[in-house]
Amino acid sequence: MKQKQNIELQQKTTLKLFNEVRLYLDLLPLTYLELSEKIEEAIEQNPALEIVNEEPDNELSLSSSSDGAEFFEHYYENDEEENDPPEALIPYIPNAREKIRKNYLPHFTEERERKVAEAIIDYIDSKGFLDERSFSMVVEETKETSEFVEKVRQKLMLISPCGIGSSGVVEALRVQLKANGKEESLPWKLLEPEMIELLKKRDYDVVASKLGCSLSDLKNAIEEIQKLNPFPASIFNDKIAEHVDVDIILEEKDGELKVKIIEKELPPVRINPFYLKILEDPDADSDLVKFAREKVRSAQWFLNALIKRRVILRKTVEYIVNRQREFFEKGYNPQFLKPLNLKEVASAVGVHESTISRIVSTRFIATPRGTYRLKFFFPSSAGGYRGNISNASIKEMVRKIIETEPREDPYSDEEITSILARRGVYISRRTVAKYRDELGIESVNKRKKKYRLEVSE
Repeated sequence: MKQKQNIELQQKTTLKLFNEVRLYLDLLPLTYLELSEKIEEAIEQNPALEIVNEEPDNELSLSSSSDGAEFFEHYYENDEEENDPPEALIPYIPNAREKIRKNYLPHFTEERERKVAEAIIDYIDSKGFLDERSFSMVVEETKETSEFVEKVRQKLMLISPCGIGSSGVVEALRVQLKANGKEESLPWKLLEPEMIELLKKRDYDVVASKLGCSLSDLKNAIEEIQKLNPFPASIFNDKIAEHVDVDIILEEKDGELKVKIIEKELPPVRINPFYLKILEDPDADSDLVKFAREKVRSAQWFLNALIKRRVILRKTVEYIVNRQREFFEKGYNPQFLKPLNLKEVASAVGVHESTISRIVSTRFIATPRGTYRLKFFFPSSAGGYRGNISNASIKEMVRKIIETEPREDPYSDEEITSILARRGVYISRRTVAKYRDELGIESVNKRKKKYRLEVSE
């Protein structure tokens, strides 16, 4: 019997720890705005939690004669009230397709055309294109001939902003040129399949020769095409990541780096004293005491998780900043980033790697020189004369070498490998090529042709 009691006690302790840890892990990835919403949600679900200094809606009294009926009525009776559904409280934001409908459909006053135009808009992809399969679906759905659907598509494409319903990038660009009266112009001719293939290879001399133009005219024509919009639906899409939630700020004062965690927007919460009084009242109804004890325990778990989250978050960010101090002190240059991984930070902070992963996965830090993802400060490492130097540092070195290379004779990957070796960084030519590709830098042959176009008349 005694052994059974011990086992039961251990199960309760394990359950308590599991609930606390689970709650703490759920809170870790949240930014302060998300956490603020989470706190409000917790207060709504648990009446034992309250915002500090919040005036109670009703004064509740506890007397020895109370059977708890008033208490339960106060929190559960209003559940039956008819309120607006939650979605009614959320502001309506139209998506890109609805914006396109609003912009283009008013141009189709004839019912038959409007029906086809609406179907086309329904079938375009996120870039504004209508491929062959989708075109066939429009024909099938509207029961119209292919010729009539094509007629409507052509009309739709020419409505400003031009290009919606085009078959792809080339047609979208040509429609824009056509709308500007640029048919048969040099930019128009550059969009021929043969010219496109030559431009991909940067064979500018061949293109200029075939079109009978100078390299200077060719350059101007290319620049004119680059000003067009290759993805016509993009202007209707809400821009992503222009604003990010930042709850970590790095300040520089008198040469010192200071980490600041934003929490001023978080509502201060505590355990409702009313529930504590219930637990202290020897005459309180047993069911009421049981309910209060459950809610107070849950509230305490939540408060403990908030405190632990704050402590671990600060320790983690401070370690990252101190480890990458050279980056901040020497001009925010990636070449000064030191190799860093989750295991190292986890060991220093005293938590599991997965905990650090949760912290850095969604967070940003605002610095005096811009906002960075925390992941940015976790570059992998490669061999070098200073022990280990980060891949990001080597990439930055490759980028600078190419930026300063002689335009008349740019460096090959082999030559860049040799330059790095002279600086004490030993990596293979294949790795240099890989880093160059990741930086979006073209091969030496394509750079040669590009430089020639730049210095042409």
